[in-house]
Amino acid sequence: MYPLLAKRKMLVIWTWIFVVSISLLNMNIANPIQAETGKGEDVFKVIMTIFGVDKSKGDVVAFVTANNGEVSRVKFLDSEAPYVVPINSRAGDGSSSHLVEYVATFPNVTVNAGDEYKACVLTTKDLNSDGLICNTGQNSPANRPEFVDISLNATTTSPEDRVMEEGEDRTSEDEDDRSFLSVK
Repeated sequence: MYPLLAKRKMLVIWTWIFVVSISLLNMNIANPIQAETGKGEDVFKVIMTIFGVDKSKGDVVAFVTANNGEVSRVKFLDSEAPYVVPINSRAGDGSSSHLVEYVATFPNVTVNAGDEYKACVLTTKDLNSDGLICNTGQNSPANRPEFVDISLNATTTSPEDRVMEEGEDRTSEDEDDRSFLSVK
């Protein structure tokens, strides 16, 4: 009778050890990294798709900032370049809209999960503060690029996302939030 009880006790002990070890592996204790480190394959990327690109609006300047504006990537995109992709093109009438995809990569920069990033575009024919179109996002804890879609056909931007004009008053927190957008 005693050998049977000993076998059952051992079975129960091994079952508990197995359940606890599986539970620990499923928790973030095994993998505590919650940020893109900027090293190796772990690079923070933002893939921006810009819709409504055409030569009547001019070329596009795209930029992405991260870590409260401490790091940024800027790209000039020619509206008539081969990388401009037509959408719903119609045979020869020239009235189709186009899109451009821009991938901003930040090697050697750590961006923590939940940290905010900002993606903006500006057309060369509308170089004033009202022409700036921005989207703000947060870095996902998943090890994948972030995706942003921006339409040049957007008619307005929110007051939080536009460049402050000279002479406008700002609070100190506004200055911290948008210091990378200020125009002097």
